[in-house]
Amino acid sequence: MKKTFVTVGLLLLSAMFTFAQEEEVNTVVVEENQEAELAYNKGVSLMDAKQYQEAITQFEEAIKQNPEFRQAYVNLGGAKSAVKDYDGAIDAYEKALDLDSTQGQVWYSKGMAMYYKSNYRNSYNDLMSAVNNGYKTAETYYYAGVDLFFLKEYESAVKQYTNAIKVDGSYAYAYNDRGSCYRKLEKYDEAVRDYEMALKYDPQLANTCDNLGSVLVKKGDYESAIKYFSMAIDKKPDFYAAYNNRGEAYFKQGNVKDAFRDFKKATEINNQYALAYNNLGVVYATQRKYEEALKMYSNAIKINPNFGLAYYHQAAAQEMLRKFDECCMSLVKARELGVDVPAALTANCN
Repeated sequence: MKKTFVTVGLLLLSAMFTFAQEEEVNTVVVEENQEAELAYNKGVSLMDAKQYQEAITQFEEAIKQNPEFRQAYVNLGGAKSAVKDYDGAIDAYEKALDLDSTQGQVWYSKGMAMYYKSNYRNSYNDLMSAVNNGYKTAETYYYAGVDLFFLKEYESAVKQYTNAIKVDGSYAYAYNDRGSCYRKLEKYDEAVRDYEMALKYDPQLANTCDNLGSVLVKKGDYESAIKYFSMAIDKKPDFYAAYNNRGEAYFKQGNVKDAFRDFKKATEINNQYALAYNNLGVVYATQRKYEEALKMYSNAIKINPNFGLAYYHQAAAQEMLRKFDECCMSLVKARELGVDVPAALTANCN
């Protein structure tokens, strides 16, 4: 049976933004001891001190005193986002938008709260509302692209990353992520170009080095791929995926010794990394060490019971050891998990 390698690339780099820092924080001068403004000002001071729960209490008090206090809703959303209460933040932002739907920055912040809830479609829609209301920052376009990437709408994501780059021509994350879209679309030359641009503007991006190496493997340039995987590891010594990916490049070069070393190193850094165990099994199998291969495939399956290719490779080793019943069971399982196993191979399996 053909041995198939699994590689993993860390495709996306996301910069975390603190919502409290994204919002306008305006102090209102108190006149005649107005309770709403007093509570609001206390909330602003507490936000500045990063005492977010206390700030939430004050903004809620301001809203209780004045239910039309738009900026209090905005800052309440920022404080709730800061403590990762994204549902509460969305509710606050929606109330602010009910009072004034033209606030582009609030649409952006609501979209980001949706993003952190992994609600990518609504996040994208909110970010587009931000753009339509004048909030056309590089980050707005960038996260719209990230949403579309997760939605697997890669062509559309490319357009949003391009918009981000038009606003900020040195936006390394946008180049990286656009490169990952091109990689998904199998436009490898464009992907290489964008990863190189990302590294031009931020040479410390270990993930981008790994991504670039993975594309170069697709292009068959194993020597250059190894160089970039090594750069990724130099920048991030515990980068187990880069070790795994460099191992694949070595293996495809015919350098089994270094491939084995890298796969093993990946499992030493992360003993729950199923992909590297699978790949160690493949190396053992090519050396006709089928019992050792089975142990590696078993490790991979214990970590990830839905790892179809590990079952497929396990079947190959079992066949070589004349364990035909076990081989049948592994092939059936691999096919159930989506591996393209010819029906003839499982026709006589019980």
